[in-house]
Amino acid sequence: MTTPFQVSFDLLPSSGHLSTFSPKGVGEFLSDSFNADLLAKRLQFPILTRGRTLLLVADFGGHHQKQHFDTYTFLILDLAKNQNWLAHQRRFRHSILPNSRRMSFKALNDGMRRQALVPFMRAAAGIEGYLVQFAISKKGGSIFTGPAEDKVGAELLKGWKANVQERLLRVLHLSAFLLSGLSSPGQDVLWVIDEDDIAANVTLLTGLTRLFQRVMASYFSHSLGHIRCSTTAIADDGSLVLEDLAAIADLTTGALGELCTGLVNEKVFPRKGLLTPLPKHLTWKTSLLASWMAAPEFAIRRHTTILGLGPGEKNTLVSTLEWRMYERTFATSP
Repeated sequence: MTTPFQVSFDLLPSSGHLSTFSPKGVGEFLSDSFNADLLAKRLQFPILTRGRTLLLVADFGGHHQKQHFDTYTFLILDLAKNQNWLAHQRRFRHSILPNSRRMSFKALNDGMRRQALVPFMRAAAGIEGYLVQFAISKKGGSIFTGPAEDKVGAELLKGWKANVQERLLRVLHLSAFLLSGLSSPGQDVLWVIDEDDIAANVTLLTGLTRLFQRVMASYFSHSLGHIRCSTTAIADDGSLVLEDLAAIADLTTGALGELCTGLVNEKVFPRKGLLTPLPKHLTWKTSLLASWMAAPEFAIRRHTTILGLGPGEKNTLVSTLEWRMYERTFATSP
């Protein structure tokens, strides 16, 4: 299939060591598939010379009642290793979307944003980094079958409403799990989320930072440098770099939510070993973004996991989707 996309600071010494993802916490049911993915793609991030600062941008969706999945997307990259993308981003903001409008999945009814989507995602295709998506079924209960945190962590959790706590814990644990396998010893980490009910004010952000540090301690076997937690509004320097990185996560998590809901509604959800065509009734934006996820020639790594929750941790069904182009369309296979 022909797609509209074409791939056209300070460094840390390379240790030559292949990191592995922690088997603790959510790693109990995720580490095997992620470690296998690292081994299969040794010439891509993170098996390269590393930057001093590792950036993780998180976005989440699925709040709409008609959606069958909660979706979580994480974009992880070394800032110093993405000078080409930074140059593309500056040109994009100067000549294509110069008015500080934010790219987002929900806002693509706007004509200027629609026209900007292809060049925006074309630039994102060249990022040396990892775009990781999780779609978690709304059927079932919590990922955490026992007490999710110790007494101090449980006390910190009280700063958020009860209906937000599960989503908060998922974001923190999935972030810590990903950083356990994608960070290098001594790296600084900047963890950024968009402003919402998880980090709506300075008080919540302070509590979030303390809670994240406690969660990370349970996953890590190596030491990091400085760890900072922030929002796009606080950390961005006016260049909209962080806003645009967050938008990549926003766009793809929105498309994943619609895609998975369509697969369920049309009763064509992927089965192991079978190529599954896309649902027929997708919006144009999800079809376009899905073609970006499936394009094999792009530099950016992409990984999509679907979790079905049953009663008890051992009944969590984990499916890794492999995106493929196939006869002018594309398919997913677990």
